[in-house]
Amino acid sequence: MNIRLMVIGALGIGLALSQAACGPVTPSGAPAPSPAKTTTTNKAKTKTKTEAPKSSGGGGSAQSKDCRNDDLAATVTLQPARADGAMRGLVAVVNTGKQSCKLEGRAAITLVNAADEAVDVPTREVDEPGAAVRITLRPGTSAFEGIKWTTCDKGDETCGVGNTLRFNVQASTDGPPARLDGFPAPEKSAITMKSLQVGTLQPLTQGVVAW
Repeated sequence: MNIRLMVIGALGIGLALSQAACGPVTPSGAPAPSPAKTTTTNKAKTKTKTEAPKSSGGGGSAQSKDCRNDDLAATVTLQPARADGAMRGLVAVVNTGKQSCKLEGRAAITLVNAADEAVDVPTREVDEPGAAVRITLRPGTSAFEGIKWTTCDKGDETCGVGNTLRFNVQASTDGPPARLDGFPAPEKSAITMKSLQVGTLQPLTQGVVAW
């Protein structure tokens, strides 16, 4: 009898230990589910690098250089005579370069003789047809100014006599030769000037020879 009780007791202890190892028991006798684990995911922050916009390097007005004689060519076209007796010429300055450049003021005009010497002619700068404006000259485009002069007798020692004209946007005299349209042939040395007036460069021809 005692041996039987000992066996039953041993079986009971073994069963209790087995249930403890398996965790809590549900009312139905099945093991209780393990507590859910909470997983925290740390996402790395991605940094975006912002680059400054690159300059286009184009012909914008802020990037345009000042025009120089090497960037330009000029044509002076003789205008029809008027009642006041003064002679007039339309000066067209064209950008022959590959980049835009800026002009402001006027292109100086110089009478040159057959010996390629600058002729001394009293010259006055005038704000005609208005004040000078800043002009951005794109490749192949032109700016315009007017010139007006009084002719004289070649025999007068105070009379300036020449056969061509030069232009200059960098200085007040000399410069490259301009192409002449409607003037006497160079071999005649028939351009005479007692005095000369030079107007301002403008983006359009309107009014530049009307003064």
